[in-house]
Amino acid sequence: MWTHRNRIARLMLAGWAAASCAAFSPAGAAYPEKPIRLVVPFPPGGAVDGYARIVQPALSRELGQTVVVENRTGASGMIGSEAVARAPADGYTLLLGNIATFAINVGIYKKMPYDPVRDLAPIAKTVAVNYVLVVNPKVPARNAAELVAYAKAHPGKLTYGSSGSGSAQHMAAELFKARTGTEILHIPYKGTGELIADLLAGHVDMIFADQGTMMQQVSAGKLRVLGVCGPQRSADYPDIPTVAEAAGIPGFEVVAWQGLAAPAGTPADVVRRLNAAINKLQADPAIRRQINQAGLTPDSGTPEEFRRYVEAEIGKWSKLARDVGATVD
Repeated sequence: MWTHRNRIARLMLAGWAAASCAAFSPAGAAYPEKPIRLVVPFPPGGAVDGYARIVQPALSRELGQTVVVENRTGASGMIGSEAVARAPADGYTLLLGNIATFAINVGIYKKMPYDPVRDLAPIAKTVAVNYVLVVNPKVPARNAAELVAYAKAHPGKLTYGSSGSGSAQHMAAELFKARTGTEILHIPYKGTGELIADLLAGHVDMIFADQGTMMQQVSAGKLRVLGVCGPQRSADYPDIPTVAEAAGIPGFEVVAWQGLAAPAGTPADVVRRLNAAINKLQADPAIRRQINQAGLTPDSGTPEEFRRYVEAEIGKWSKLARDVGATVD
């Protein structure tokens, strides 16, 4: 009799324990169970979309579910970013943003539809984006110093394009203007693809943009490069001087970046799963090669490190926006 009762008790205890484990198991234990949307808040043709297309197949394989890239554009990346911030916090809608959507826009726009720190859960900083200064060949400048001299002699005649107010392209040019005392007119576009077409056609004179995209056009003889925007010369193009050394403006440095985030409140184990996946695939030599060929430098790190980096960048670019008076209503 007692043996029978003990057996029943043991079965009941085992059942209760199993139910308790299920009730308190991590929310993302089976994650992912369905396709994942990777929102790119910019049009095709730019550095963010380019990176997304490189990693999408590998990320799908690593997670065991289809990752679908969705270009949701507008307002310097804020439309797509807000859509992710307002999405369910379940790990199935992710944001591949950049320096603008995570940091610059905070200092540029008087009203933000989302807070990058409060409304998004950082996953990982993905890549650094090497920038170059290029001009249409009709511009009578063979180097950055000649460009500065020409701009000072013809104030307001030169134009520069960007993928929108608050973009890294916009802020790089505003920093250049502030440091050189030049007057160059800003022409904002809705995306990099349309901008490059007008730059090639000569409707825009110059641009600060990602090395991977621009150097393809330079190599084809369609654009002229005047300098790289990093703190030192590029290992890929060691003969091209930095803008700082060529134009005589020490300290001029613009290095853009990208990162992956989810809606705030996404379970911590889901965030860790995604962080591990993106860091693993970027360590793959074949994928790193593709990323480098696109003019990008793979990065890595923890979600906590990415959060601290975003907070520091917000402070840095907000100060620059105040200093140069770059604001958008």
